[in-house]
Amino acid sequence: ALAVRGFSTLTGHMKEAQFPFAVALAAMAIDRKGGYPVFDAAAEKPFDGAPKTVLATAIGYHQFEGMGLIKAA
Repeated sequence: ALAVRGFSTLTGHMKEAQFPFAVALAAMAIDRKGGYPVFDAAAEKPFDGAPKTVLATAIGYHQFEGMGLIKAA
């Protein structure tokens, strides 16, 4: 199942801190064995399972883009 979460709707664009924050949220979701609630009901679907893999992404403000696949150990 794919459950997209756009947290910048809550935080705004944090520029350089965006990607490490996304990785931290992904790691916490795996560690706590639960996904995050829907942040934007118009664009996101609920997820009730325990995530085993989370893809954290970021689109750069000026130059960078990032992608990290976080998995349960």
